[in-house]
Amino acid sequence: MPLKVTLTKKEEGVFTVAPVGSIDTETYTILEEQLKPILVKTTKAIMFDMQGVTYISSMGLSVIFKTKMALAEYEGTLAIINLQPQIKKVFEAVQVLPDNYFSTMEAAEKYLDEFLTDLQQKEIDKDQPS
Repeated sequence: MPLKVTLTKKEEGVFTVAPVGSIDTETYTILEEQLKPILVKTTKAIMFDMQGVTYISSMGLSVIFKTKMALAEYEGTLAIINLQPQIKKVFEAVQVLPDNYFSTMEAAEKYLDEFLTDLQQKEIDKDQPS
């Protein structure tokens, strides 16, 4: 099954990425290409909505973790929601289930709101005289 990726800007610096299909050796480059324009310093959060992912290979896992590392460079975060049981099993088997896995969009959005509030407070605190 070919991979379709929908990228949605939720707000400035926050994106939802919703792949549909298999993320494998044949399709992982499609996901990489879609992510490339948003892996920049101004991106603070990416939510992967994995509801439509039916299969993931090591190449698919690699794309997700490269994304996480790129975001960490800019003090950003990655959240994953709606893992299908077979996909969750893969994450568990390789013992790399992300810390920021959420069962619902509401839980992910709450986490992101708290993350962005904390990020902004750090900027305010930097500008305050000691």
